[in-house]
Amino acid sequence: MLRFWLSLLVLGFAFWTIGQLMTLRILGRTYQTSHYFITDVQPEDIAQRSIAAIKVEICNESGASEAKIISDEPSLRSRKLRFSLTAPEDIEQAIAKELDMPLQEVNSLAYHKVHNHYCGFRNYSGQNFRNSH
Repeated sequence: MLRFWLSLLVLGFAFWTIGQLMTLRILGRTYQTSHYFITDVQPEDIAQRSIAAIKVEICNESGASEAKIISDEPSLRSRKLRFSLTAPEDIEQAIAKELDMPLQEVNSLAYHKVHNHYCGFRNYSGQNFRNSH
């Protein structure tokens, strides 16, 4: 009977020792991971972002327009551009120059809404217009 208990004790000790050695070997490994990782990157240039649409509001009476750049990425905020222009072609050229994008791409992304009354945004001169929406 003593031989059974002694062999059970030796067997238990052997399992514990082997388990400890395996644990130390696994935890001591170095994994081949990249040393650097990048998180929360915000591109500097809006032209490199994914632009879904360009919403242009033109106020004929005030002689001003406002372009809102809408991004596909929900984490990025939209950007507003204001111009003292009312001709859609001139506004698209100004947007293309501001965003450093091809005119054809701006033309395909832009849609215009023309108001024949005062709008609620300011033009370049800083003059405020009342909002009549």
